[in-house]
Amino acid sequence: ANWYGTTFPPTKIDRKLTGAQETLTFGSEELHCLHTPGHTPGSIALYLDREGKRVLFGQDIHGPFYKAFGSDISAWKKSMQTLLALEADILCEGHFGIYQPKNKVRDYIERYLDEYE
Repeated sequence: ANWYGTTFPPTKIDRKLTGAQETLTFGSEELHCLHTPGHTPGSIALYLDREGKRVLFGQDIHGPFYKAFGSDISAWKKSMQTLLALEADILCEGHFGIYQPKNKVRDYIERYLDEYE
């Protein structure tokens, strides 16, 4: 928020995620949380399996990368390989929309990997 010249009051944390991966359970649903550093040191991606499809929620796969964010291109590249290994059927990307099927998800991620080679 500070980046855009505004502030918000602190939000109470119910559960702190630690480690490379955690699974949150909501009733019968499991939401998998992956630490995907690169854009920021604390970046995460989420995925769930529903109706035979893997749905990936990947914010800021495209970057951007700024020193002020603590961005790390090397860590980001490893994170993108982790996301590719998920073989998601659907990608819900926070800025540029929804990508499906699986080959379009892979193409989207690989396009940015190629761009930052």
